[in-house]
Parts: sequence; structure tokens; C-alpha cells
Amino acid sequence: MSVFLRWGIFGILGVAALVYAYNTSKSMAEKREAQRAAVTTQAPTAETEVAPEPELEPQPEPEPDPLPEAYRTPPHCEAELAVVRRALEARRQGETLDRLLRIQEIAWQEPLVRRQRLEKVATSWYQLEGEEPIPEALRIAVITDCVRFSPAP
Repeated sequence: MSVFLRWGIFGILGVAALVYAYNTSKSMAEKREAQRAAVTTQAPTAETEVAPEPELEPQPEPEPDPLPEAYRTPPHCEAELAVVRRALEARRQGETLDRLLRIQEIAWQEPLVRRQRLEKVATSWYQLEGEEPIPEALRIAVITDCVRFSPAP
């Protein structure tokens, strides 16, 4: 690439950046001016009375979670369920197993034991024979398997 071409591209990019900065500052100034105009027209004068604010009703306390702690799904099992869903989706779309094993949910897991567990789960569900289970049965199967074989990290 010649020197003149490089400097030409650099010059075009520099001009484009200046035009972008100018247009952005102009639109910001217009928005600021519109806000100032709205504030000055809404400001109460001495002739108008300010209505008292209504009293706020107390906020109701949030209802307790209906599921006891023993019946909640552990977060590491939810992660396994997400991996299983991605594995089934990859199988439907015809992606390779190697590509599936390189997804963020599997490849970036820090403890080696956890990464190996997710790879095993993804591989077994990717190579599933027959039809896929319905979503409710899938969730139950994955979470049961997770609780049984995979301790919390």
C-alpha cells in the first residue's frame, strides 16, 4: 500500500470524525436548549399556586417466594439446562459437536471439573437417539441428573 493511499485514507477518516463530532455537538446543544425551554415554561410563578403532593400509600411488602429453598433449582443446574438446550438446538441445525463444545457456556468455565461435566452433558444430549423430550420432561431429566451427579461449584 503506497504512502499516498495511506495518508489519503487517514485524511478521509479524520474529516469524517470531525463531521461526526460537529453534528453530535450540534444535536446535543439543540436537546439542551429544548430542555431549558421546557423547564422555563413549566416553572411556577408567584401568581400560580403549587398543588400539594398527594400522600403516598405504603408499598405492600413483596410476597415471599412460594417455593421453599429445597425445591429451587440450583444455579449450576440451570447452567447445565442451558447447555442441554444449546446442544439440542445445535443438533437440529446440523452444527458440529466441536463447534458446540467451544461455546461460551462450556469452554470458558474455570474449574476443569466443571468444564468436563458440561462437555459430557452437551455430548450426551447432542448424540441423543430418537426424538427430543418435551420441554417439561427435558427440564426434569436435566435437573435430576445435575443434582445427582454434579455437586454445586
